[in-house]
Amino acid sequence: MNDSHGGNVDEVRRSSCCVVLRFFLPLLLMLPITLAAQTPREAPYIPAADSVVLQLVPPRTDPRVRQFDQLRSDLSTHPQDAAKAVLLAIAYVDYGRSTGDARYLGRAMAVIQPFMASPAPPVPIMLVHATIQQSRHFFQASRDELMQILKRDPGNVQALLTLATVAMVQGDHALANKLCVDLTNEAGNFMGMICSASLRGLSGQGAQANALFSYVEDPGPKAPPAISAWIEGLMADNAARMGLADQADTHFKKALQQAPGDNFLLADYGEFLIDHGRAKEAIDLVGGDSQSDTSFLVLVTAEKALDLPKAKTDMAEMDARFRSMDQRGDHVFMREEASYLLHVEHSPKAALDLATQNWQVQRAPKDVRVYLEAALATNDPAAATPALDFINSTHLNDVSINPLVAQLHALQAAAPSVTSAPKRSSP
Repeated sequence: MNDSHGGNVDEVRRSSCCVVLRFFLPLLLMLPITLAAQTPREAPYIPAADSVVLQLVPPRTDPRVRQFDQLRSDLSTHPQDAAKAVLLAIAYVDYGRSTGDARYLGRAMAVIQPFMASPAPPVPIMLVHATIQQSRHFFQASRDELMQILKRDPGNVQALLTLATVAMVQGDHALANKLCVDLTNEAGNFMGMICSASLRGLSGQGAQANALFSYVEDPGPKAPPAISAWIEGLMADNAARMGLADQADTHFKKALQQAPGDNFLLADYGEFLIDHGRAKEAIDLVGGDSQSDTSFLVLVTAEKALDLPKAKTDMAEMDARFRSMDQRGDHVFMREEASYLLHVEHSPKAALDLATQNWQVQRAPKDVRVYLEAALATNDPAAATPALDFINSTHLNDVSINPLVAQLHALQAAAPSVTSAPKRSSP
């Protein structure tokens, strides 16, 4: 891969129009796996009154919802048409990702399942299936399936991008780097730069990442708004890791201008605001999106930070949501719940247990952070050894993580060394 930053910017922008990518999963929002986390919550949730709203139905005024009818009708008329199944499944995945409603991943899976029963499913069907697996955070299953796709179609750009994303989340930087090179070869500088910049941002090369991002920040007038939002979100995360709070704030706002109401962007920006002592702004940001679990979690965390009277009621609701995920077996928020247990419920041991489980699944910076925070809160620096080793090997540099590393090293250095008793010599 050419590391030069001096490429023709117009050429980069033109190349963006040649790549149509329907699935975007920013690195900042990688959510944990669907394992039933073992938490102390066991009693089923019973609404306090008949007036309690359990689920909102998507509005018919939303053009995406109206589109479902046409796509379902098309597939019903041509039930053997894999291309029509892919279109409907993609519409469900896009809607579920945007709103945070996991039910639409299930609907997408149901659409493609008949085609997956084939001994050799069509590649587009497999790609949707792998993307759903990724979204549900069955990362290894997704990775295996993407590898199969690339054996059949080595130049599949979406498979390369999705696999690179999975590799970065899993902390497999060597594979991610190879895939970034492959993306450059298959899709041109635009996708290659985004991939390489994302990886460098996770490898202690934030300034280089920022330089690469700057070449693709404006992908051109023909690029879908989702691409611009995706890039701005990545730039926001990179700036935040570098401690450039004002730049990060600007990038978050630009991203939300391109994708207003995007579930994952709202949650990520909300967490950023809370981190920087702006909890009231976080409430204003997500207060109208309590249907989304991630946005509601930001709301509860901000309310608790401000010690608002409403926090207690909303904490009970958040507990009920986590409990419901456990019971359904589709708990995809282990990192978020670990942070909630630590910072909102002040249960450090439970937080460390969950952060440890989550570490087996994903290793993005936010996963690293909560793992280290929980180890510190339990005064158990040894528990953080896997994360500290990972930081050392990947050279991760994050202003929110670096102080935690220093504190853990200090605790380890202060711990009394254990030496074995001297052996007695034989008489």
